[in-house]
Amino acid sequence: MTDSADLALISLFTILEIVCLSFNVLVCVVLYRSRSLTIPMNNLIFNLAISDALIGLFIVPRHVIFSKPAFQHPRDTTGDYFCKFITGSGILWTSSTASGFLLIAIAVERYTSIMVQNRSAPITSSHIKGVIAFCWISALAANLPTLIVFSYDEKSDFCMENWPSWVSPKAYVMCIFFLGSSSVIVMYVLYSQVIYTLWNRQRRATEISQAARLRARKNITKLLVLVTFVHTICRIPNYLTYLLAYYAPAVSYGSNTYNVTVLLILLNSALHPFMLCWNMQGFRKPLFVLFCCSHANRVFAEPEPSHVSSHEARLSVFHLRTKEETRPTTAS
Repeated sequence: MTDSADLALISLFTILEIVCLSFNVLVCVVLYRSRSLTIPMNNLIFNLAISDALIGLFIVPRHVIFSKPAFQHPRDTTGDYFCKFITGSGILWTSSTASGFLLIAIAVERYTSIMVQNRSAPITSSHIKGVIAFCWISALAANLPTLIVFSYDEKSDFCMENWPSWVSPKAYVMCIFFLGSSSVIVMYVLYSQVIYTLWNRQRRATEISQAARLRARKNITKLLVLVTFVHTICRIPNYLTYLLAYYAPAVSYGSNTYNVTVLLILLNSALHPFMLCWNMQGFRKPLFVLFCCSHANRVFAEPEPSHVSSHEARLSVFHLRTKEETRPTTAS
């Protein structure tokens, strides 16, 4: 690749990192200030935004700072530690895997809320916290081997995976490819069943309020299917390139072709705030409150208006009101 192509890649990484970090942090702040994290879906989206922000943060050292000739990567033991925790992408891939697991959790939440109508008890905040902890711990466990084997390579003057002789890197890479591709298949299966069920229910709906609730659920599910489709387009190339780097000599790990697939992952994380949160009813109002009224008003979280049932309030939708709106009116 030419120097102009390298410069174009660095420029794209820089622009997308600014967008990714800014808007995902903004999503975290708005959801936290709205005090709506007790809603299971909002808690999942909050952690998804955290994982996306970490992706943007830990892409900076490898693909922006130390990709420039002006910056020299540390060597020897210091370089090994840099590779394991900063420039080697171990935390980056942990966050990326956690992001995928959280999207599966969102799909399961939608599936259980719509398909399993006779649950003895609804999904609670404590249940979601356990699911979120499982997502992060599983992501760390899946990427722990690469976190260990990353070390500074003098020949390439950067971080490479240095696998011991008794470990088969091809087997590990195949497991990662299967884990990433199968998670996408699981999401498609869950959402296809949800949409089919909602379509049948909407045909049988007789009351206007029931039809409106079904349409709202169907629209949110369609949005999540779009998120899954974009996730597939942006993540599968990286899984495939990482696999081919160990099975096809023509594909080089760390090459510009591989870096383009990493750029797609960053693009996916930068798009999440726009696809998920901007389409959440009521998200623009808390955003306005955050910027314009943060010092004058206190933010309260409420479920949707009265025509939506308490079961439907579990959607990633919330309404905010300011302090003045919460004051009781006095009779004149």
